[in-house]
Amino acid sequence: MISIYKRQFRIIKKYLGIKKIISIRFSNTKTLNFKKYKDTVCTALARSFKNNISTYIDRQKGQLCPGGNYFLNITHLSKKEICNVYIKDEKVFKNNTVCSLFLKKLPKYPSLAQKRYILFTPLSEEIRKPDVIIFLTTPAQAGRILGVSVYKKLSQPLIMPALSTCASIYAPIESNRIHLNFIDYYDRYYQGKQNGQLLWKDEELIVSMPYGIFKEIIKCIPLSAHGNYRPKIKPQKVE
Repeated sequence: MISIYKRQFRIIKKYLGIKKIISIRFSNTKTLNFKKYKDTVCTALARSFKNNISTYIDRQKGQLCPGGNYFLNITHLSKKEICNVYIKDEKVFKNNTVCSLFLKKLPKYPSLAQKRYILFTPLSEEIRKPDVIIFLTTPAQAGRILGVSVYKKLSQPLIMPALSTCASIYAPIESNRIHLNFIDYYDRYYQGKQNGQLLWKDEELIVSMPYGIFKEIIKCIPLSAHGNYRPKIKPQKVE
């Protein structure tokens, strides 16, 4: 018998053309099928997307990126320490004033996610209810998923420039909105390579959302022009 999550994956793949979908669950337990690597949150996410692997981050032990530990509420860093990363190391912001304003706007790490493990599972392999669904998409695919998301209720996605990639796994929980992440330049170009290639292609971005919104999107697909409905208007020719 095909699981509900595999059926959902097939619907999204067929009608929206999105093939890379990850389930995120926050749990105090995990099974043996989750493989451990020396990862940052970003490389773990990329590994699950690209290689169809179930993996995890152990918040009790932390991960390789100090910034990721800060965003995931694993270790406490002062504003001065985190601003040093953004200003002196990564050159994202010019000064402490801008960086401090940025930090005040960050999505809060939710109480639901205060568990030991962050579990990354390809949606087609998931057997338990996800907390967050994450898509790796092109701009055209992101446009389609966002189009379906407002079919019944108009809700603007959450977009924050220069936000870390790892925040996409929890940002939708507190806001109960879709989170659009353009993949921070540092993660896109300096996180390393897999099989000789950068983790993220220039045309890739991340769309994440609570599982409840994802279920509503599934229901709306056959009703909308973003899904399998075909408008009567004929495509125009360009001479």
